[in-house]
Amino acid sequence: MELWDLVDENRNMLGKTHNRGIELNKGEYHIVVEIFTVNADGRILLTQRDPVKTYPLLWEITGGSITAGESSLEGAVRELEEETGLLAAPEQLKKIGEIKYAHYFRDSYIWKAQELIDPAAMKLQPGEVCDAKLVSFEELQEMDEAGLTVPSVIERCRLYHEDLHKMIIG
Repeated sequence: MELWDLVDENRNMLGKTHNRGIELNKGEYHIVVEIFTVNADGRILLTQRDPVKTYPLLWEITGGSITAGESSLEGAVRELEEETGLLAAPEQLKKIGEIKYAHYFRDSYIWKAQELIDPAAMKLQPGEVCDAKLVSFEELQEMDEAGLTVPSVIERCRLYHEDLHKMIIG
């Protein structure tokens, strides 16, 4: 059972937890994180969703819901390690944005690996992730046009393009 802390429309804690999988009430939100991982060579890490999940076998940016008691940053570090086996120190992640959706806030972080990532050596989380690969921004756009990515991924990559570009070149 996964528990989430609930917040209101202004991200104020409601003092309640929520079981994942149960519909949220009006005015209740939880927090989701995503981590744009930039390889040392400038390519972006994508993970492929497990076939049993929504958007089966589509490619996305690493992420998930934070659990009760976690901060957004703690959740980002944990999700990155759980889904990929990659270890990042909290101070290495930079928050680049926040978007409010119908029942959740999505906090976006960026992390540039100091060493080259080998997707074949990653420890992927069963039931969540079934593959991983590194792509250029142009390859990501081509994948999106071919319908191979979760629909909103390219929108957020475009939204955070400046931050991604800085990490890619610098």
